Amino acid sequence: MNALEAASLVMIPSGYEDGTLGSLKPLDGTGDFTFSRGSNISATRVNADGNIEKGYENLLLQSNTFSDAVWTKSSTSVTSSQTGYDGSSDAWLLSKSGANGRIQFNLSTGGVSVLSVYAKANISNYIVIQFQSTFAYFDLTTGLAQNETSGIISATSTDEGNGWYRCSIVFNISASSTCYIYPAENGSVSATSGSIYIQDAMLNQGLVAYPYIETTTAPVAGGILEDMPRLDWSGSCPSLLLEPSRTNLLGYSEYFEAWHTDRNVSYTANSTISPEGLINATKLTATNTIDAYVRDNRSSSAGNNVFSVFAKYEDCQYISLSTRFFIGGDEARVWFDIQNGVKGSSTEDEVTYDIEDYGNGWYRCYVIFNIDAGDTNGYSFVYLSNADSSINVTSGTSAHLYGGQWEVGSYPTSYIPTYGVSQTRLADVCSKDNISGLINSPDGVFYNEVFLESTPLTGNRHLIVRGDASNYVNVYFDTIGSIVARIKVAGVDTFLATPITQVQNKVAILWQANKYALFVNGVKAAENLSGATFPAGTLNKIDFDNVNSNTPFYGEVKQTLLFPTALSDEACIELTTI
Repeated sequence: MNALEAASLVMIPSGYEDGTLGSLKPLDGTGDFTFSRGSNISATRVNADGNIEKGYENLLLQSNTFSDAVWTKSSTSVTSSQTGYDGSSDAWLLSKSGANGRIQFNLSTGGVSVLSVYAKANISNYIVIQFQSTFAYFDLTTGLAQNETSGIISATSTDEGNGWYRCSIVFNISASSTCYIYPAENGSVSATSGSIYIQDAMLNQGLVAYPYIETTTAPVAGGILEDMPRLDWSGSCPSLLLEPSRTNLLGYSEYFEAWHTDRNVSYTANSTISPEGLINATKLTATNTIDAYVRDNRSSSAGNNVFSVFAKYEDCQYISLSTRFFIGGDEARVWFDIQNGVKGSSTEDEVTYDIEDYGNGWYRCYVIFNIDAGDTNGYSFVYLSNADSSINVTSGTSAHLYGGQWEVGSYPTSYIPTYGVSQTRLADVCSKDNISGLINSPDGVFYNEVFLESTPLTGNRHLIVRGDASNYVNVYFDTIGSIVARIKVAGVDTFLATPITQVQNKVAILWQANKYALFVNGVKAAENLSGATFPAGTLNKIDFDNVNSNTPFYGEVKQTLLFPTALSDEACIELTTI
């Protein structure tokens, strides 16, 4: 009988929904874990396609009813039950009865946003989408955007077939403004009659229109939701990603043109496919031969900080990340070869930096450094460079950028998108209560396959089966890969294994009367052959935390197994062998 057959609980990350992480065993759902995070649109993961996946929202109410409660009509009317782009009868005929006839709604949300609507020509052959005094015309016979005014970041359309186009404009808006949709003829809104078909309007933050979500009286979210477990595919198999709360202090993580200042560069928004798998990266092009950079003014906390950005080679081989906070205001700069995916040199010994491959030519470049208590106001830079250790660049050469992030901490965490203000991703919390029916407290095995990316900021990282603060089976990590095992019965330590250093961890801890053992990566690392065990019904919870709920496990969990009886040493060695 193999280990999975003998286990009473098997959690190999696969099934999930908002608030629940599914277990493969038991099959009736009684082994499912509860999960919470509580922060919409700020968490991301790498999905099975290898793309960064994020949360998003349709902030536009009554998105396909065009209700008078939200939409104001001026010299226009709407007629329902028209054939839509999706074959439904949910489209609308927008007809005008006077010059400048339009529908409009008021925005109360600021930041980088996309307004999109599906449209098809009828009597009129154009649609105009406008916010405040900025607009773009779309030719509904070709889908081409025309007459774009300054202030629009980009205007694009996608061909949905049968004459339908999804037309989108991207803009950076203030906290309140007005958006308009007009039927138009040959690039003019002056005709006193005409009509087009419309369907499924959407307003979402970001540089690209996300998959449509229907709304009525409240915004609706999609993608990675508030309390959705993040099954991350950064490796060859999915793992449960558990991270601490972090804040991206950069107000604009994707719209680099909105950073505080720049020098000798130009921007092309939505230049190529980003690590999301969508066309929402920015091309940064040098317009001079020295000091080509984009800079953000930054206020942060003393101690460890991390600055990171995703970059892709176009024809500029190097980028340089730079911070000017500490050592009397000196600038600490590191270089990255984004053509070959290797890190270059550094001007300071105090910093740590590295480059990570995200596929399709994209690399995440980051630098970790310490801010002195008196130097918490400063700058962060992204430079273009043509060589390692150089501030020179060939004019006209470019690199693509995406996903800038500044976070307080000693290692980089997953990307947190921002669209005008900083965003906080709250901590991931996962546990399983009421497991008394899945465990025989007097003996058993608790197994986990985990990966710790970096040393925790403070404290340890715990995985535990427990009843209360006096009765538990605990394995924890006090530094990267340093493992400690502890079993406490009725308040007495019956097993305490000293730290064992490993890099990747398959860990099983076994308990029964007069035998306790820790197995790590195919080796019996520690054993105690005396001591009492738990009375029946004592253990009833699995927690990725300690008994005081103050030092949670952060890292990647690839498997969690619980066995209702103690296994043989041979079975535990086989189970933990990498």
